[in-house]
Amino acid sequence: MTLASTKLVGEIQTWFSRFVENSTVNKYEVPSPSDIDLIYYIKRKSFIELLFNDSYSYTEYHYKFLLNSNKYGWPYPARTRLMVYPTSAQMYDVSDTTGTNVFNLQSDDLTVLNALLQYRIDSTSVTIVDSTSNTFVSNILYATYSSLSTNLSKLVFLYLDLKIYGRYSNYNNTTLISGSTSVLESQYEAYIIDQFYKHITTKGV
Repeated sequence: MTLASTKLVGEIQTWFSRFVENSTVNKYEVPSPSDIDLIYYIKRKSFIELLFNDSYSYTEYHYKFLLNSNKYGWPYPARTRLMVYPTSAQMYDVSDTTGTNVFNLQSDDLTVLNALLQYRIDSTSVTIVDSTSNTFVSNILYATYSSLSTNLSKLVFLYLDLKIYGRYSNYNNTTLISGSTSVLESQYEAYIIDQFYKHITTKGV
């Protein structure tokens, strides 16, 4: 297997690990990455936590990351693995000010993330209106599944459509939405599948 990258964003490793440990349909099928202790290291309010944490309680999120050049300050499990590649190893921390858009989030991604944030704050406050404008204004998401331009934005839309209206007709589970080169998309789609499974089994469909 070819190594895809020696860059690590600790948040994605931690939150996906916690999802896998508590999932229903994926629990024994998806290898769980090492958890990085939130108390001693992981910064909060990243958009990754917003995606995976059903109990997200903050009123904002951050999507830019800064390179952490202090390798001796990296959490031990991460440092141990990354330093197998001492020249190229990099670790990124979420930043609330400046930083790099490491995950190359686009306008549509930020639009649905804003809607997701509002849903986390108040699950009864968000409405979806069919439109191709792809905007989120006054707690109304004007978008459709097909009008969104990125895989991640489509996945977040599916989550909101399921949670708000109980709809799942836009998801064709014989064809994956996530791209083959995006770890974040693949991990979030696993989370979405778990959400659909829980909803369908609860309803007895």
